[in-house]
Amino acid sequence: MLTPRGAILLGASLALTVLGVLRTDGILVTLGASGCLLLAGAWIFIRLNLKRLSLSLRAPTRVYADQQFDLRVLLHNNRSLLDAFSIKIELHLAGQVDIHTFAPWTAAGSVSEVRLRGSIPGRSSSPEHDYTLETIMPLGLFHAKASGVITHEILVFPRPLTPRELSTQGALHDASLLPGTTPGHAPGELRGIRPWQAGDPAKHIHWPTSARSLSRGRGLRIRENDPPGFYPRHCTVLFHSFGMSGQLIRADRFEWALSLACGTLRYLREHGIPAVFLADFNEWHPLSVVSRSGFGNLLVSLARARRRSDTEAHNLAPVIEHVPEDHSLIILSDMPTEAWKDTLPDRQALLMDIRQHRYGARKLQVREQSS
Repeated sequence: MLTPRGAILLGASLALTVLGVLRTDGILVTLGASGCLLLAGAWIFIRLNLKRLSLSLRAPTRVYADQQFDLRVLLHNNRSLLDAFSIKIELHLAGQVDIHTFAPWTAAGSVSEVRLRGSIPGRSSSPEHDYTLETIMPLGLFHAKASGVITHEILVFPRPLTPRELSTQGALHDASLLPGTTPGHAPGELRGIRPWQAGDPAKHIHWPTSARSLSRGRGLRIRENDPPGFYPRHCTVLFHSFGMSGQLIRADRFEWALSLACGTLRYLREHGIPAVFLADFNEWHPLSVVSRSGFGNLLVSLARARRRSDTEAHNLAPVIEHVPEDHSLIILSDMPTEAWKDTLPDRQALLMDIRQHRYGARKLQVREQSS
């Protein structure tokens, strides 16, 4: 494809050639022919400049959305003789991010490397990435393109968000298994006052009551507390996309709901609570989230999830009824809670509201270029 500069040179060369023929002027004909030869040489060289070039990636195959990671884009010159010059690279990564960079020179049989650091803003599962190579070398007379596909699967997991309900509705931090979060000897709830016994710590003495007791010739009195709260032994996390008719369906809320599900299950795993994940997009197939491999399988499932639009109340009810009685139940949805909670069976459950956690995403930025 001719650039404006090439079009001007072509027009001038043709005009000089025609004018030289009409006037029988050898100099004009020579100038016009020289311009045409220059264009022909540039056209041949620009085609050779893109021949046998390819791209590859060095990137993690598993990342969280909006989490910084390192990426390397490599331009391979597979020719044995001709170097590659002034190659513009456009890469469409994970179906979301467009990367534009430039390789000024790549020696024959060598590689140019571009180093990037950034993040992919949203969840995705992309085995292939399209790219385009462009050049106007030499002299900017022609503009040429070549395209291809890089095969490198990148699974982008949902960004984990911990629902606020876990910290406001019975999270019971006194029983937390995370280091640094449990105050020493958490007192729990006061049950009553009892006489002092050997081995009781002094800090548990109830001094006002003890003073009255000592004035009557009796002994010290001790505060007796209930033990701090405990986390459940087992938990089932249920995800669905059911809502009453008339409710607005929003694709962004499905992504938020997956992030909340990811954050919930990571929270449970960090606190040592065995969990099972049930979702309509998995055909209600239970995923155990106990081991590291089980949590990895869950993340892959969330990365590849597609919203189900056919979930109804009669699909949801039997799933809830089959949840074991000794399991705590957490229910998430991409629909507001008032659109589905009245249709649930009469069972105690912690309901997560989707209308929380609005967050932005950083873009992938070029940090350094080298060749």
